[in-house]
Amino acid sequence: MNDFFSIQHIFFTALGYPVSYIEFIGTFTGLLCVWLAARDHILTWPIGLINVSCFFVLFWQLQLYADMFLQVYFFATGVYGWIFWYSKKPENEPIYALKNRTRWMLAGAVVVLTVAMGYIISHLHHWFPAVFEHPAAWPYTDSLVAVLSVFANILLAKRIWENWLLWVTVDVVATIIYFQKDVRFLGMEYFILLIIATMGLIKWLKDYRHQTA
Repeated sequence: MNDFFSIQHIFFTALGYPVSYIEFIGTFTGLLCVWLAARDHILTWPIGLINVSCFFVLFWQLQLYADMFLQVYFFATGVYGWIFWYSKKPENEPIYALKNRTRWMLAGAVVVLTVAMGYIISHLHHWFPAVFEHPAAWPYTDSLVAVLSVFANILLAKRIWENWLLWVTVDVVATIIYFQKDVRFLGMEYFILLIIATMGLIKWLKDYRHQTA
């Protein structure tokens, strides 16, 4: 069973690139999850739980430890988001926006948490060599993706339209990281996610302006 979750367990090869089962399942459910979120569909949350479970295992093998820990948070907020959307009924719940002061506070928190997390992630292989055999790859950039994703997921669960601005940033940075790590199938996923997130941004912003007109 452990072999199934290995990135060496190849499902198929596309244009000379071997795609593992774990990468394919994580990529497919990730795309489906974001597509459902952009369409305001509650199934985004249970599909997302499958996605983050796969990515937890994948990122551990890629030494992207910030992303790995992020999946634990995503799992918890995925359960929360599922319950919140189920109780509120998305079709009856309005879309909200952040106040300007909150936006500045959010930006400051992103900078501070990225630096702090990057420092911790970059030292994990020294502190816990038995678990983290290799140094973290892209510790600060990876931490930026993790921190932005945390806030984006909170805003998504709260139905705040600025979540899509954060997701667009995440997808741009993550696409670059994964292509640099030669996880090209995952990199292509995040490029597609960038397109979907842009569509989600346009839709949610349009709906927000319509309801406040």
